[in-house]
Amino acid sequence: MIYNILKSKILKVSPTCLLCYKFKIRSLLLIASCLLATTEAFSQVKPSAEANQALASYPIKLYKQGINQESHLYNGPEYVDYRRPARDGHQFFIQDEKSLGKVYYDGAHYEEVPMLYDMVTDEVVIVVNGFLLQKLVNEKVTSFELRGHTFVRHVAQDSSNENALKTGFYDVFKAGNTNLLVKRIKLKERVIEDNKDVERYSPQDKFFLQSGNTYKEVKSKSSVYKVFNDKRRELKRYARAQKLNFRKQREASILALVLHYETLK
Repeated sequence: MIYNILKSKILKVSPTCLLCYKFKIRSLLLIASCLLATTEAFSQVKPSAEANQALASYPIKLYKQGINQESHLYNGPEYVDYRRPARDGHQFFIQDEKSLGKVYYDGAHYEEVPMLYDMVTDEVVIVVNGFLLQKLVNEKVTSFELRGHTFVRHVAQDSSNENALKTGFYDVFKAGNTNLLVKRIKLKERVIEDNKDVERYSPQDKFFLQSGNTYKEVKSKSSVYKVFNDKRRELKRYARAQKLNFRKQREASILALVLHYETLK
């Protein structure tokens, strides 16, 4: 059959150009050999009906999995932006605009999620279709990453203990032998400025140092020395030498003492 096809093709070639004539013959022969090799390969390999069905259904399976995961994530209550027009600041972490982040939600990882973190209500907010705001259920959020920071949700074991770490999201400022957690908080208050009622958002971060199996809040050098009492003298000497300023640079100063403490152990 292939020979007959070649013969009909060759007879249609004009002999006026010998080079073109030979080139077309070689091209047709090459095509014929490729057809024969392909036919032979397919004749030797015959997928089973089960394999054909699995191959056909695999893209559909992936599509359904993707749809289920996305619908699972984007299936929460609406987030209502409660800010007043006359305000100073905003309630969100770092910037008042969405940023791509990661979240571990209800046992599944999601990446490149447009999101914000409300530091007043302690809620993770995701952006749906570019403009709709939706809250994630706090109890289902294990952790999330946003703007280079990793937040984990801690659940208080004893809510009656005032000194225990409260339930909420904490910024893992430093992880390792000694963990340093930061509770990122913003307080919303109404003040009078220039005879106008203004809504103000003020950040008030709280720092917690790991001490054994518990965490203790630290606010000053003395509170850090109390947690690291076994190296109090060395830390005092280091703080003086580095001129650590806890009033103006409290976050950096606490971190510096924690890092230096680990070198002394």
